[in-house]
Amino acid sequence: MGFLYQNGLGVPQDYAEAMRWYRKAADQGNAIARADIGILYRNGLGVPQDYAEAMRWFRMAADQGNPTAQTNIGFMYQYGFGVSVDYAEAMSWYRKAADQGYADAEYDVGVLYAGGLGLPTDLAQGRQWIQRAAAAGSPDAKKWLAAHGG
Repeated sequence: MGFLYQNGLGVPQDYAEAMRWYRKAADQGNAIARADIGILYRNGLGVPQDYAEAMRWFRMAADQGNPTAQTNIGFMYQYGFGVSVDYAEAMSWYRKAADQGYADAEYDVGVLYAGGLGLPTDLAQGRQWIQRAAAAGSPDAKKWLAAHGG
């Protein structure tokens, strides 16, 4: 139900109501709901924006192996949302999700390699990760490949 309210699918979009439903599921240990709560806090949707609270929820979900949460933790470290920019830490979290076949994280790993962010630039390694992400359906990876000669 939280997803429906968050995205306005069949119901009016209502982030506060989405949070209410996500909290019910999170209180029962649902890792997906915990990751979604983190997203709402990170983006300030239905709640005041709070990076520390977002990280707390992402970590709970990541501890359960949730690749969405792991990727979001990587994102927060890559861009310095509530934490210092730390590309090595971002890579560590992205790899946890990418190693589960999570396309968004595969793309992010590739971007860090290709851009030399926190490690030596390795275009071949970056392209390999981005191709994996594209094969798994990542629109961002497909755009990157189109912009960089396939």
